[in-house]
Amino acid sequence: MKQILQVLLAFLTTLTLSAQDIVGSWNGALKVQGVSLRLVLHVENGDDGYTGTLDSPDQGAAGIPLSVLDYQAPSLSFEIEQLGVSYTGEWTSEGTIEGTFTQMGQSIPLNLSKGVPEPFKRPQEPTEPYPYESKEVIIANPTDGIELSGTLTLPAGTEKPPVVVLISGSGPQDRNEEVFGHKPFLVISDHLTRNGIAVLRYDDRGTGKSTGDHDAATSEDLARDVVSAVEFLK
Repeated sequence: MKQILQVLLAFLTTLTLSAQDIVGSWNGALKVQGVSLRLVLHVENGDDGYTGTLDSPDQGAAGIPLSVLDYQAPSLSFEIEQLGVSYTGEWTSEGTIEGTFTQMGQSIPLNLSKGVPEPFKRPQEPTEPYPYESKEVIIANPTDGIELSGTLTLPAGTEKPPVVVLISGSGPQDRNEEVFGHKPFLVISDHLTRNGIAVLRYDDRGTGKSTGDHDAATSEDLARDVVSAVEFLK
């Protein structure tokens, strides 16, 4: 009888471990200062053991390689050395992983569930077809020898509409000034153009489809980009 119980226990343990298959995609959300920041962990099992990458869809980051990934059921841990990131967690009876995400000494609870998250619905974002003309443009900055890629929206039925140039804030931004999955410049340009005002928005130098080096740019360099946008409109 004792031998039968030992065999049964070993069998149940095997089933439990096989159910804890870490390979695949896992998602969770960090709560940071009232903001929910989604993370997606992708785990693969290769010849040399487990490897993985991390996505931060709300920050537009994907495929960040893990420098360390260790899985010894029921414990999971990983690190991204260059970002000062680490995570430790354990399986729960519900099939999730409960753990702690740490970056630069700050620790935040992060629970992971199998699968990828549903994309956020942004009802304020316009969808095509638009009731106005929207076209891709290239803005030349001959002084610095760069080209800025942008979008010009023109209201329908207006030959010479007033026009607005949208200028991004600090840091490199794309033409939609996308952050945490929001696209404020897209929403603003849509509203203005629907109300008879043309809008020019562009990727900052070194960002998106624009050439140049944003990290090396001074405020004077960025001001010349704005002047180039105005000259383009003229």
